[in-house]
Amino acid sequence: MTDEQTEPFLTIEDTPVYFAEDWSTGIGGGLWSTGSAMAKYFIEHANLVRHCIKQIKHENSHQGIKALELGSGNGLLSVCLAAAVEDAITELVVTDLDDHLELMNKTLNANRHIIRVDKSHDGNKPFSIVREHRWGEFGNEKREKFDFIFGSDVAYRDWLHAPLIESLNFYSHEESVILIGVTMHDTKPKFFQSLKENGYTYLRIPDWQMAPEFRGTTFGLFLIQKVKQ
Repeated sequence: MTDEQTEPFLTIEDTPVYFAEDWSTGIGGGLWSTGSAMAKYFIEHANLVRHCIKQIKHENSHQGIKALELGSGNGLLSVCLAAAVEDAITELVVTDLDDHLELMNKTLNANRHIIRVDKSHDGNKPFSIVREHRWGEFGNEKREKFDFIFGSDVAYRDWLHAPLIESLNFYSHEESVILIGVTMHDTKPKFFQSLKENGYTYLRIPDWQMAPEFRGTTFGLFLIQKVKQ
């Protein structure tokens, strides 16, 4: 926790989460409504999220569950996930464009009671890595696979769909679970059609599992997985 963050932004199972918005970093510097919806989902269903993540099958089970946030912006959702699942995740990679990395690091460092930022520190808390990633661009990046991939407000423009799905293809394996939060009026049906065309199936989380202020037709959280061959 830094000096200017004496009051928690929110709490998860009595654990304080510290966060300060900084819109000067760009569009991801604050918490948008869909991000709030996903954060509330992690908060209110921590036991369910923890259980589901532990059930994900993956090839290198001895290495633990690895998670990836796409388009993080500020790091808050990764902290909320880490607080909800505790030791269910071993490694959490938090990504966005270069101009957001400083705020993401600041948020993670303010929550070292929840998430590890230094691998030399012992403990069962998830170890976090902040990394630059532009969707659909991989360069010499190794083909690393993640068991749980998540992101909010990542498909609000049609031109984002193809590179986002390229990143999902690159980072997911056959059993990966993907959670995407969208604002329904700006995420067009063609995004979901593109998911189907790329071999994914999707399911909207039911309204009763959403916080009351996010129920209805405005916001949606979608579970996405590759179609089993």
